Amino acid sequence: MTTTDRGFTITRLLGARREAVWRAWTDPAHLGWFFNPDHDPGADPVAVDLRVGGAWRQRMVISDDTSYVTGGVYRVIDPPRRLVFTWGAVGGWPELDPADPEAAEAPLATVLLNDLGERTELVFRLEFPADVDTERLQAWLARGVREGWTDTIDRLVVATGASVG
Repeated sequence: MTTTDRGFTITRLLGARREAVWRAWTDPAHLGWFFNPDHDPGADPVAVDLRVGGAWRQRMVISDDTSYVTGGVYRVIDPPRRLVFTWGAVGGWPELDPADPEAAEAPLATVLLNDLGERTELVFRLEFPADVDTERLQAWLARGVREGWTDTIDRLVVATGASVG
């Protein structure tokens, strides 16, 4: 994982073709890897409106006491190569403003899927906009955002049959 002053990048090798990894990110029937496997996400359905400006939403359960809706608002959809979304959810975490889901403080996530035949290199980048001051950025990072995304991406690696690395 590489870190810059405005974000971080996680790179993983997945044991699945790029099209299958794309479905894992974009098809509600395949987004089960995103959940914390130690906790039941409950009855909340995964919702995906796969269009620029559409939203992805699902419940993330951290513990018996901590759960939240998360997801994103799609900004770029380039199947099966690139997916860019403003990370967050209206009424969830990170909180997105329904009137301005691409607000200046919202983190931007980019998923790049590089075709390696029977395998896929995934490059995940989370960037915090310049409008997020250093104190707020440090608060985000102290909250475990980098570790949370690392754990989440590692669940996808395991789900595709590759080793974490």
